[in-house]
Amino acid sequence: MATGSNPATSSSFVLRRATPDDLPQVLALLDRYYTEWYVWEHDPPERVLRYIEQPSPFGYLLAERDGSLVGCVMLRTIPSIPSAAECKRLFVVPEVRGHGLASQLMDHIEFIASAHHLTWIYLDSTEEFTAALSLYRNRGYEPCERFNDNSQATLFFRKRLTQ
Repeated sequence: MATGSNPATSSSFVLRRATPDDLPQVLALLDRYYTEWYVWEHDPPERVLRYIEQPSPFGYLLAERDGSLVGCVMLRTIPSIPSAAECKRLFVVPEVRGHGLASQLMDHIEFIASAHHLTWIYLDSTEEFTAALSLYRNRGYEPCERFNDNSQATLFFRKRLTQ
């Protein structure tokens, strides 16, 4: 994606960075994610808050519609890989799927990561996340070696960002 335009707004969704005040709503959204996808490695509230409080480009990006949170994605550091970040917890509530929100969230984190001179975004997944895998592949994410210790993940991808 080119870095010349900021994809943070849409006609129906507002994308914004999470703040500590959002913690209860972010936890509720993550509970839906964990339940829907049988994710057994949950981030405890104190870790979610630490992620929220990270300086840009890291932290949670939220999507709102009519004042309610309807999606999120998180970008976090990968200490073992300089100039890289990991995309985690991409989730869109079922009620608003099919409107391109997951792509908008990914556009925004890629834009921000590139603007902060990161070179790579990594992510992990499993075979059951078929829609997400299709999205990632269509966005240019390519298979790579395991880069984390997520015991539930079986597939690993990365994408080189343009500066």
